Amino acid sequence: MQEGTMPEISKPGKSVYMEVGVWWDPDQGHIHVTAKNVPGFHTTVSPDASSKRGHPNLFMKLAKVLRDNGAPHPEIKEQTDI
Repeated sequence: MQEGTMPEISKPGKSVYMEVGVWWDPDQGHIHVTAKNVPGFHTTVSPDASSKRGHPNLFMKLAKVLRDNGAPHPEIKEQTDI
């Protein structure tokens, strides 16, 4: 994707590939997501399922991406088998 272009569409036309930015905001307790060259695309994800922006599964996946790439991230509680 070149600078200033919109997201790329797959050959079958069923998927769109975007360049996204993801970061942790510890004061807010949310992970932010933006998409490059998509005007107005900025949202947050909360770990609280009862929140309007709550999506615990996506939150943990994004948190692990941040951690695995050396970026600041929320605490990650690994599940253990009981």
